[in-house]
This record gives sequence, structure tokens and C-alpha cells, in this order.
Amino acid sequence: MQLTKGANLALPASRTVSVTCTWTPRPGLEADLSALLLAGGRVRGDSDFVFYNQPASAGRQVVHAGRRTAAGVTDRIDVDLAAVDDAVDTVAFAVSVDGGPVAGLGPVRAAVVSGSGEPLAAFTMDGLSTETAAVVVELYRRGAQWKVRAVGQGYHDGLAGLARDFGVDVVDEPPGTDWRHPPVPAGYEL
Repeated sequence: MQLTKGANLALPASRTVSVTCTWTPRPGLEADLSALLLAGGRVRGDSDFVFYNQPASAGRQVVHAGRRTAAGVTDRIDVDLAAVDDAVDTVAFAVSVDGGPVAGLGPVRAAVVSGSGEPLAAFTMDGLSTETAAVVVELYRRGAQWKVRAVGQGYHDGLAGLARDFGVDVVDEPPGTDWRHPPVPAGYEL
């Protein structure tokens, strides 16, 4: 089912789902999908933040499953809904961009798919301008029922700002630090 911004949909009883975001690659823009496990709107600790540099939550209920490129870029995160800690009421999925705004990617298309591959929900996020990160969709719990909500909320200060807003401790790197490609330790060759 295609969702509009703010709309939600109950998910069928399913143990696992995948959330994908797809966008058009653009020169000079590097984008990534991440997930935040939230209890009352905040992470409980840094391990509740799943992204390219921490590809799984502490209990592996939420796992960054990688990306593929073809006509576009598709980044995927898998969620074992049955195993998500009862304290977690929401898993928010965000796209962040290094080198420009989210709008530079064109429309960002999100899809929620069951573990068996059945399409459950879709949302196309557009209408952003200078924002460098955005919460695209969220899975949230109401009692024993999981639902998906189309969010489309942008942030002007990138992944770090988005993470701080949800309670992640963000260490500010010195200017010029390439956090995507850490330095190679002495004695190692590429």
C-alpha cells in the first residue's frame, strides 16, 4: 500500500520485515540508511543506533543488511520484530547525505517488505530542500501490534544532528576527518 506523509498502516503478524530506501546516485553525494531503536523517543544507549559503522543492534534484532546499486542505490535494514526488546516502542529509519542535501538524491522511495518478500507498505519522500538528513519511515508498536508510519521529516545538521536529537552520544571529529574511511593503522597495507 502506498502511504502519504503522516499516514500509518498496521503490519500483519510477521516475525521479520525489511525496510529499504532507494534513491538515484549523484556525483559528490554519499547517502546512507540508518535505524534508531527508540524507547519514549530516545535511544537507550549508543548500541540502539544502527548505521554503516555499527551494522547491528546489540541483540542483532536490527541489522544493516547492505546496499546494492543498479539503476539506483538501495540500502536495506532487516528487523526481527518478535525479538525487539519490549522497552523499544519505535524503530526510526533515516537517510543521511554527505556532500549535499537529501533533495539532491531526487525522491527517496521507502518500502517495507515481509520476511517472505511480500510488499507491505511504500512511501515516496520528496518536498525537502536543504536538509541533509531525514527520518523517512518508522515502525512503531501499539500494544502487541506493529505499524508503519510515513514520516518524511528533514534535519539540517545531518546524521550527527539527527542522532543527537534522539539521544545518541556523538563525538565531534576534528575538521577534515574522513569518518567514512578511518586511517589505516601503521604496518597495514591497502
